[in-house]
Amino acid sequence: MSRRTMRLNFHGNYAGSHRQAWLNSSTAQDEFDLDYYVKFAKLAERGLFDGIFYAADLAAQGPNRSTFAGLDPVVLAAALAANTEQIGLATTISTTFNEPFNVAKTMSTLDHISGGRAAWNIVTSYDPMAAPNFGMSKLPPKNKRYERAEEFVEVVLKLWGSWGENALAGYGVAESSNLPYSEITPINHEGRYFNVRGPGQTPRSPQGRPILFQAGASKEGKLFASRFADGIFCVALELEVAKSFYKEMKRLIRHANRDPDRVHILPGIYLYLGSTEDEAKRALKAQSDTEAALVNLSVKLGTTVDKLEIDEAVPKEILDSALINPQSDGHTQSLVALLKRERLTVREFLKMQPLRGPHRVLVGIPEMVVDWLEVWFLERAADGFNIGNLTHDTLTIFVDEVVPRLQARNLFRYEYEGKTLRENFCGEVR
Repeated sequence: MSRRTMRLNFHGNYAGSHRQAWLNSSTAQDEFDLDYYVKFAKLAERGLFDGIFYAADLAAQGPNRSTFAGLDPVVLAAALAANTEQIGLATTISTTFNEPFNVAKTMSTLDHISGGRAAWNIVTSYDPMAAPNFGMSKLPPKNKRYERAEEFVEVVLKLWGSWGENALAGYGVAESSNLPYSEITPINHEGRYFNVRGPGQTPRSPQGRPILFQAGASKEGKLFASRFADGIFCVALELEVAKSFYKEMKRLIRHANRDPDRVHILPGIYLYLGSTEDEAKRALKAQSDTEAALVNLSVKLGTTVDKLEIDEAVPKEILDSALINPQSDGHTQSLVALLKRERLTVREFLKMQPLRGPHRVLVGIPEMVVDWLEVWFLERAADGFNIGNLTHDTLTIFVDEVVPRLQARNLFRYEYEGKTLRENFCGEVR
């Protein structure tokens, strides 16, 4: 078996990804300029990151945020494909507000034009403000969203597999300009949520099919990820919580008759780097917004700001109530577990999490960051990390000073293993 090495994913910030994201560039307009994203993507590629990932917010307004702008991640990924060579391109698409045939074609197209570097981050969407933008009065219940998502992905996989390995053999030559129909077959799917004849409209991609990412800490989300995901994004504020989640997911993946060593678990972290600890702390402070973080905390806990005393621990009844019907299980479970165990005051928690959250905030010099990443990796709390909130300056520090230290400890690659994301991320060669 090959040596286990760390996977790194860069969670790029576009305008509005957190309230202080505007401070990452000289002007707000920079974040609507392709060159801004190309600059980050090329730097992450120089650092041998597996992929660059953009979320997809589907509502411009909501109870825990001001009005903000957001770009379409699929269009952005397609543009980055033409400006990079090896880094993976992960894009978020909701199964609640789309149709399988469109998604299958879109993602397969991205996979072809990128040379096999596409990944689909599958979400069911938990933001209630998104529903009215798609003709719904409210979001379907969580179990229904996951039922739809499961069938949705099954249909997409069928469409991707509807073209045989030899479907393009001889196509376009003088004596045979037609595709061989025996190699391209309808899927004739009839299910609870979808009836899709097929076949898909694109042949198999250079990596077979796009890589699948998913994040979910509910019972439904964990089972879904164990069946389909190649990579699992998660929230983990503490080492022991992360180790427990890691162990559980590997067990579920094995029970789904899949190889747990081929499915990588990536906790999210917000990373602030500096040449000194004081410099790193200043970088964090520059992007901190206590008022916004307090509002976000109240929303995550299903309460209001006036019920949170800044110098007292969150009342137990609020923590218990937060778990009954959370918007996001992963966010809320990690948050409540920490607040119950440590009995932090609200002020103490916000000092640890001065952003909208929910991921762990790591602040320090490169050597400190490497030590932390190494512990979580070797303790089997993570197979890698989804790293966010890096400015161009701090991403440069990461690439130039953190990556070489990881390499020196035999924790990270010295070069990409192959040309496709599947080869680099999953270690699979077609």
